[in-house]
Amino acid sequence: MKRYQKFILILWIFGTTTMLYNQIPIAQSQAEQEASAAIQEADEKLTYVLKLLEEIPNYDEDIRNLTLQTDVARQLIKEAKDNYASSNFTISYQKATGAILQLDSIIGEIDSKIQSKTQNKIVVLTLVGVLAGLGAIVFSFLFISKIYPWYENKKIEEYSKLEIKYDNSRGDVK
Repeated sequence: MKRYQKFILILWIFGTTTMLYNQIPIAQSQAEQEASAAIQEADEKLTYVLKLLEEIPNYDEDIRNLTLQTDVARQLIKEAKDNYASSNFTISYQKATGAILQLDSIIGEIDSKIQSKTQNKIVVLTLVGVLAGLGAIVFSFLFISKIYPWYENKKIEEYSKLEIKYDNSRGDVK
C-alpha cells in the first residue's frame, strides 16, 4: 500500500471512531429523556387510575382485581425509577412503558364498568317511566270506562231522591 492510502485509511478510521464516540452521549441523552418522559406519563396515569378507583362506590371482585393490577403497575413504575437512578435508561423506559400499557388497560376496564352501570341506570329509569306511563293510560281508561259512568249514575240517583218544595208565600225554592 502506498503511504497516502495508509494515511487516508488511518484518517478514515480515526474520523469514524470519533463520530461514533460522539454519538454515544447523544443516544444516551435521548434514552434518558425518553425514560424520564415515560416515567412521568406512568405516574400521571397511576394517579388518574387511583382517583377512578376511589370513585367507584361498590367494591366487588372485579375492583379487587383492578386494584391488584394497579399495584403491579405501581411496582413497575418503582422499578423504572430505580433503574433511571442507576442510569439504566433503556430498562427504565421499558418498565415505564409496560406500566403505561397496563394502566391504559385498567382505565379501559374502569371506563367500561362505569359506562355499563350508567347504561343499566338508563334502562331501569326508562322501564320505570314506561311502566308509569302504562299505569296512567290504564287508570285513564278505567276512569273513563268504569268510574266516571258509575259516578254519573250515583249522581243521578242522589239527585232523583231530592224533592223540590215551593214556599208559596215567598216564591222561594227550598
